[in-house]
Amino acid sequence: MKKMIAMIGFILLAVTSVYAQQRVTITPAYPERGQTVTVTFDPSAPGSGIPATSKDITLVFSYSNFYNLPWRMKMHPQDGKWTTSFVLADYTVFATFYLESGEAVDKPAKDQHYEVPVYKNKVPVENGYLYKAYSLGAQMGKSPLLADKQGALYKQELALYPGNYEAKLRLLTYEIKKSTSPAQQLQLMEQAHQVITNRFNADPGNSGNLNKVTMGYLIIGENTRLDSIRKVVMERYPESAPGRELNTAARARGKDTTAQIAFFEKELQKETPDNRESFVEMHNKLFHYYAARKNSDKALYHARFLTSQQPDPYKATTWQEIAQTLQESNIVPDSARAYAQRALDSVHTYPVGVIRYFPETGYIYPYADDSTKQAVYRKASHRLHALLGLIDLQQHRLEEAGKHMELAVQADADKATLDDAAAFYQQTGNAEKLAMLAEFRKKIQWEKILQQQINKPAPVLNSFVDMQGKPVSAASLQGKIIVIDFWATWCIPCMQEMPYLQQLYDQYKNNPDVVFMITNSGARNTLADAQGWSGRKKYSFPVYYNTDPEIGEKFRFNIIPASYMIDKKGNIRFSNIGFEGPEVLPKLQGQLELLLQESSK
Repeated sequence: MKKMIAMIGFILLAVTSVYAQQRVTITPAYPERGQTVTVTFDPSAPGSGIPATSKDITLVFSYSNFYNLPWRMKMHPQDGKWTTSFVLADYTVFATFYLESGEAVDKPAKDQHYEVPVYKNKVPVENGYLYKAYSLGAQMGKSPLLADKQGALYKQELALYPGNYEAKLRLLTYEIKKSTSPAQQLQLMEQAHQVITNRFNADPGNSGNLNKVTMGYLIIGENTRLDSIRKVVMERYPESAPGRELNTAARARGKDTTAQIAFFEKELQKETPDNRESFVEMHNKLFHYYAARKNSDKALYHARFLTSQQPDPYKATTWQEIAQTLQESNIVPDSARAYAQRALDSVHTYPVGVIRYFPETGYIYPYADDSTKQAVYRKASHRLHALLGLIDLQQHRLEEAGKHMELAVQADADKATLDDAAAFYQQTGNAEKLAMLAEFRKKIQWEKILQQQINKPAPVLNSFVDMQGKPVSAASLQGKIIVIDFWATWCIPCMQEMPYLQQLYDQYKNNPDVVFMITNSGARNTLADAQGWSGRKKYSFPVYYNTDPEIGEKFRFNIIPASYMIDKKGNIRFSNIGFEGPEVLPKLQGQLELLLQESSK
């Protein structure tokens, strides 16, 4: 009987796979870097999750190292089918995607997404199976089958690329967790240590190699070893790039800046054109020390070394930082102005999005549409005009300063820019402008909130338990405004957001119409992880745990933190993905206030 059930299951899986292939075709069959890939979708094919009558369809990458592409790509109708195309960059390895049209989604199977592996001569490129293993978390959630499937893929990677360092450690970690024998676990851990040791000894003075070594300890769960390996580099290889950088950071943590200056100045005697890059952080420390001491000549001397002639996406922002430091120290305003103006003239080179750097590829720039780029450039421009205004103020050039502030105070200016404008009007005693600025800021915040509104049914909230493991009562949520935030213990931005969530909770915790659900929902986290989270002692907001591995797909998020405002009718009205810094608090306050105002009418 079991064999019969297994055979039926295999047949159903095969049929599902055939139908999925009929619905979605990817050409060429073995795409290589540099080639154009075309994805075609036939909504009339059997098993389609998207109706043939749909007016728009989007390809959504659920996992991807195709960094030059947007996470969401619009498909285009053509002869009853839908297509989209993209070029594979020279570093691409693997991606998964599903298709979406409104609330309708098409996937090849319940816990499976479509794949775009990258090949070389019909063989997956290195890391292909490794990245496929990583992608399973987005597809399978917290499925008990996840670890075994990933383990099988690590083996496939090593069969093709036996020297793959990361795959070796992932496989050993998997085998350690699967083993029930303490002796075998110890033996496997020793093997993992040897893999990391071999990697370290291969090139101990190379920064990229050291990053791989520290990543190795993170993979096997020995985070505490990071400090010890860094100490080894500092003591044994002090003249290497990572050794010098680590020693610089260690020295800078002390309070005796006079001793630090003497040490750094002495070390700089070893600087040559070949090793100059490893001394940049020393120059940076000395620049700030001398600026704080108002030693203009030496501050400007070290500022010269903070940028180079080499391609660098952060050059303009470095000029801005130099200008701001000089302005805050109230020294050499002419030089501060020159640096700020240089940054303003180069504002269209400001970094947009997350720029990655790998020794083997160099800088990798992410996809950003023109509107996003222009928004970044405008904000940077406003910021620099505010900085130029403050520099002019120091030289009593009030007319020029006022003109810069007029250009700075715009609807899309960031908080720091508007704070600078407020400081300027405060120092110049312009009460009228201060009052106008305060009203302007309120108006901007409210307009942004109104534009951010959405209105779609929230998923059923039946997968949440409290810290005692008890399911959350549906009755306790009915007719309430729900503030829900998804986080994980390993998510650094989530931890950075927590103090602001606490402030929001403190402000509204006594309102009977509002319910807070700060929910642990990260992959690799368990209820025990949530229960043991140290933040439970630090924060008083209620903490919950999500048991549904598909909650991300249901709410449409693949990045955390992710927060949502659900109104009393059970509709999601606001969605906030990622951590936005201090501005997150007034944003959430405004969103919640709008829902409260609506509910009181």
